[in-house]
Amino acid sequence: MHILFLNPNTSDAMAEIMAMEARRIATPDTRIDVASAPFGSEYISTRGEAVVAGHALLSALAQNFDGHDVVIVGAFILPAVTAAAKEMCPVPLMATGEAGLAAATLLGQSISILSIGSPARRMTEETVAATGLAERVVSIRDIGLTGTELTQDQARADATAIALAKAAVEEDRADVVVLGAGSMEGMAARIQPDLPVPVISPVGAAVCMAEMIYRLGLPKPAAGSYSKPSGIAMAGLDPALTKLFRGD
Repeated sequence: MHILFLNPNTSDAMAEIMAMEARRIATPDTRIDVASAPFGSEYISTRGEAVVAGHALLSALAQNFDGHDVVIVGAFILPAVTAAAKEMCPVPLMATGEAGLAAATLLGQSISILSIGSPARRMTEETVAATGLAERVVSIRDIGLTGTELTQDQARADATAIALAKAAVEEDRADVVVLGAGSMEGMAARIQPDLPVPVISPVGAAVCMAEMIYRLGLPKPAAGSYSKPSGIAMAGLDPALTKLFRGD
């Protein structure tokens, strides 16, 4: 199968971190292409940045979706970034965040999320609400490190994540822990031996679910809230995105 992995920010370093995890998990016959947003912010941490990222994601989708069976968006935050892409995409599309949380529901009743923290924390809370899992997410614990710090000082990041995850298990009674940022990808395999509950890699979960969707032959919905775009005229967009809005 052929997966398109879209990074909604402009950081090629972040895209590579997520792509490495995706390819590590994928089966040998799965091909993964990666594309980053053509404009916008290097990292998404505020609602304004997320809105711009949503537009950039649509442009990247329009330019790259052709020839792919499933699209994965490397984003934990959902409403502002990925809802429109799910509606517009001609093939099944999922975000890593929703895949990670969905996988967590199969492994435990109580879920804890490790988040980068303020200001992105509020959007993580909104993501939980959007997935309908507010009653099952017992805590969101902030790791307190930037995306750069997470990737450049893995020993410190791993130690901090282990301590937070153990606290989530002991104090919040979490059954499963979900990593809540793309910059944490690769961490799950490193810290799992030190923790008594499953640690979910959202990118890994998304790849496995994309392969499942493909094997089951499931299409993108042709009716309902994620049906084909209306075809209304759009102005001022790049040609590929204009064509996608027409539903060509």
